[in-house]
Amino acid sequence: MEIAFFDTSALVKRYHIERESSIVNELMETYIVAISELAIIEMTSALMRRHLSGELKKSTLEWALERFYSDLENYVVIPISSETISLATSLVIKHGLKTLDSLQLASAFRIKDEAKVFVTFDEKLKNAAEKEGFMVLP
Repeated sequence: MEIAFFDTSALVKRYHIERESSIVNELMETYIVAISELAIIEMTSALMRRHLSGELKKSTLEWALERFYSDLENYVVIPISSETISLATSLVIKHGLKTLDSLQLASAFRIKDEAKVFVTFDEKLKNAAEKEGFMVLP
């Protein structure tokens, strides 16, 4: 099975039902899931924000976080290294990306030989990933 890199905008749709959740679920059945280590804190933050805004009940938040943390053992988690930070810095300059988006794309670069697919719902990140030679889904 081929590896695909999922950024947090895609990953969150697995644990919080949104319009595109079925697309993400389908892609996760098709590919081995790779994520940046950064996604662990971003996912926790995204779900917590949804809870604090009243969008997620506490029990749903707890279920989503528990499921996500459990699923981590099945994901390829790419650590943030000094190499990742250096590459992310160059991506900020090249594409005008935000800090966390540049770290996501730099993390994907670390496994680009094995993962040519980049899954995101962030338009600016999508454009940058395409310019860097990734096939971007959906």
